[in-house]
Order: sequence, then structure tokens, then C-alpha cells
Amino acid sequence: MGTRLEDWEAVEALSVKEPHKVIPCFGVHPWFAHRHALDLAATLDPSQLLDSPPNGKDHPSRHPDLLARLAPIPPERWMPRLQSLLTAHPHAVVGEFGLDRAAVVPGTRLQPAWAHQLALTEMHLRLASELGRPASLHCVQGYGALQDMLRTLGPEGCPPKIMLHSYGGSVDLIRGFTKLPKGVGDRIYFSFSSVINGRARDKLLERLRAVPLERLLVESDQNSPAGVDPGLRAILEAVAEARGITVEEAAVATTNNFREFYGTCIERMEAVRTAVASDSRDGAAAAR
Repeated sequence: MGTRLEDWEAVEALSVKEPHKVIPCFGVHPWFAHRHALDLAATLDPSQLLDSPPNGKDHPSRHPDLLARLAPIPPERWMPRLQSLLTAHPHAVVGEFGLDRAAVVPGTRLQPAWAHQLALTEMHLRLASELGRPASLHCVQGYGALQDMLRTLGPEGCPPKIMLHSYGGSVDLIRGFTKLPKGVGDRIYFSFSSVINGRARDKLLERLRAVPLERLLVESDQNSPAGVDPGLRAILEAVAEARGITVEEAAVATTNNFREFYGTCIERMEAVRTAVASDSRDGAAAAR
């Protein structure tokens, strides 16, 4: 899952090396929103990309060293690169991008500017819509704003599939997302992880019960392969408890939803996997 210009190359390289295992995703995470400008003015004045915290106890002017080294990436550098990667990899997903009102710039109390986060999110949504790609969204304390944006963009401006990953919004907002007009609500999927959502188990179970079963996804949300399998097992157990089904039934349902969400991305990956397996068998036979 790409999060900024600097790691897109690594994501691409991994997907090329292991095409039968990796679905590449390219986008700008809100934690790095202030590093990616949308206009020339912001590259000249990085303070435009930073907000003071709600309590007013910090301000960009207090961090001249930060402003001097921030050097936001100009749009003519990162936006064409994002477009070219998605074009070069037609099975790639747009993400991870989104909104985060809790994010802070390390070493400060400053936050990536909210207006800039909104603009970046809309840009990613429109790009995913234009290319017909699924989108993976990060959202913290911004679900109402995201819901309003999706409603305003409508079916023409929204991607065909939208995943709200490690969903932390309310049950009422779940209902609001699924009821977005003109078919937009039918495109929304809700993904949950044990490492993030399991911190408040009662709320997790409540959310898992509220999401339509056919829109439910699970994830590990881990940054290490070692945590993937245990993380998935833990969240599947929570799904089973919430829905009154077995862990195996939860796995089948969410796997089917995974295939529905990723669609052609999965089809390509499985085609490559089949080809790799065939080449391996042919090589073994030739060796004998």
C-alpha cells in the first residue's frame, strides 16, 4: 500500500517481483498530505499546508526550521507519476489516501491542513473514478466530511468500489454511507482489523453487526508479515461472534467480498499465479 511519492517505487518493484502475490496500491496518505502540494503557491509557502491544532497551542511560524526543510513536492512532479503508475499497472488500486483530523507533523502539534486534505481526497476519488479503479481510504475523525464529499461527487465522481479501511466511525454513519443516493452507497465497503478496531471490542462488535454482510471486509493492518495471519484470525473471530456464525463462515463471506471488491485486480493476480505454477511444473518435468 503506497502512502507517498517516496515509497511508490518500492511498491511497484514488489508488485513486479511478486505479481502473483501483490496488488499494488498508489496514493498519498493524509499523514503525508503536507508533503504533496497541489499548486505552486504551496511549494513557495509550505505554511499553507499546515494547520494549528484546535487548541491554538502551536503555529507554523514557531517552526522556521521545519518550514525551511519541508520542501513540498510540486504537483507537476508527483501527480503525473501517480497517473503513470496507475496507467502502467491496470490492476492497481488507488490508495491509501483520505482524511485524518488527529494526524500531527512529528515533533510538533501542527496538522496537515484540513482544506488540503479535502482537496487531495477529492482528487484521488476523481482519479479512481476516471480510471475505474477501487479506492482504499483512511479516515480518522472525518467521516461526516467524507460522506458529504461522496454525496456531492455523486456516481460520476466516485470510484466503482470504495473501502473504508479499519473503519472507526459510528453505526449511524454506517447506515448513512450505505444509503448514499444514486447508487453511491452500494459502492461502499467497510474493512476492520483487530489491531486498530479491537481496542474497543464492544464498539467493534456493534459495528460488525451494523455493516451489511456483503459489504464486510477484514484486514490485518499490520506493518510486518509476521502479524498478518494472527491478525486476520483475530478479526474473523470477532466477525463470527458479532454475526452468530462460525469462523469458517466468516472467512468464506469476507473472502467472497474481497473478490467482489478487487474484481479484475484479483483475476490478474490469479492468472499470473496459474502461469507461475505451470512454469514451475514444466521446469520440474524437464529436470527429470
